Amino acid sequence: MSGYQRFIVFAVVVIVGTVAFVGGYWARGSYVGLERDAAGDLAVIEDAYREIVENADRPPDTEKLADGAIKGMVGELRKQNDPHALFYTPDDYLSFQELSSGEFTGIGIWLKRKSGELEIVSVLPDTPAEAEGLRRGDVLRSVDGRDLKDLTTDEAVDAIKGEAGTVVHLVVERRDEEVGFDITRRLLELPNLEARTRQGFGYIQLFGFARGAGDQVRDEVRRFVQQDVDGVVLDLRDNGGGLLTEAIEVASVFIEDGEIATFEQRTGPDEVYEAQGDAFEDVPLVVIVNEGTASASEIVAGALQDFGRARLVGTRTYGKGSVQEVMQLADSSAIKLTIGSYHTPDGHDLDGKGLDPDVSVASRRAQLARALEILEGSAGAAG
Repeated sequence: MSGYQRFIVFAVVVIVGTVAFVGGYWARGSYVGLERDAAGDLAVIEDAYREIVENADRPPDTEKLADGAIKGMVGELRKQNDPHALFYTPDDYLSFQELSSGEFTGIGIWLKRKSGELEIVSVLPDTPAEAEGLRRGDVLRSVDGRDLKDLTTDEAVDAIKGEAGTVVHLVVERRDEEVGFDITRRLLELPNLEARTRQGFGYIQLFGFARGAGDQVRDEVRRFVQQDVDGVVLDLRDNGGGLLTEAIEVASVFIEDGEIATFEQRTGPDEVYEAQGDAFEDVPLVVIVNEGTASASEIVAGALQDFGRARLVGTRTYGKGSVQEVMQLADSSAIKLTIGSYHTPDGHDLDGKGLDPDVSVASRRAQLARALEILEGSAGAAG
């Protein structure tokens, strides 16, 4: 498909201003008085595209010109009312798909914007990042010399990822000092979770909600029940979310029936997501949350809290109640748009608010200890 055709397919809405030139100019086109509805907007875009391609002294590559127009529309959307909107080139979109599949080429860190800074919130085990000494809490300053202050988290992740065997240079700030790292990328299988027993209790740290997360949590809880544990801690700290379907599956491990979340969208009726059944309802459960608990992990934590199925320990969650959908375009590029919002079973809208824990514990080190204390009390009461 030519750049021109591609642009016409994807252009939807854009605001075009009038430009006045000092000196003489040629007046072209016949759109005076054209009604500016959607069809009119597309006609103006088409006209501008044609004029640039046919008459600009040094026009850019047509594909880049079309990409620039799409980026402009998405940028306007970001500026107006959708901070999560993004444009993915074909390579960027492939990278995004790798993350949701659980396998990608990179170094093995989770990033999160905290107070305007790109902070490493988790270093995955058995990864190049761990081997080279990156730490949770390091603030990322640059990647291969590129300043990251104006990049989204997704864009920063794309900058870090690359071909297996290549080296990426990172500069991080640690305790007011800048430290540089040269890290060799490799193919990684992104774990959804780590699980182990601790003091007679099961402990699951859930990193994300890539494909298979629900089944993996269910398998681990089943194993814990077979080991006759006295309860389970589900650690959702710094879990930035993932696939909505996997969030419903994870909540369904502990909730037998009922509404897990409601999705409200502009373009269609509300969608209600119900528990899937076959839950481990009798297993005592405590969930640890913090300011990095967001999106899909808030769906899980909110449902468990509303049902009275688990107590939340930690600090207030991030508060991301919006839902994004990534829509593939004809050339395998894509756009990400906010298409609606979700609410907890009791109707709470979490966007910008988050969840308040039942037991507030500020210290990260003390949060797990407090969760285990609560489970110990539950086990004693049950006995």
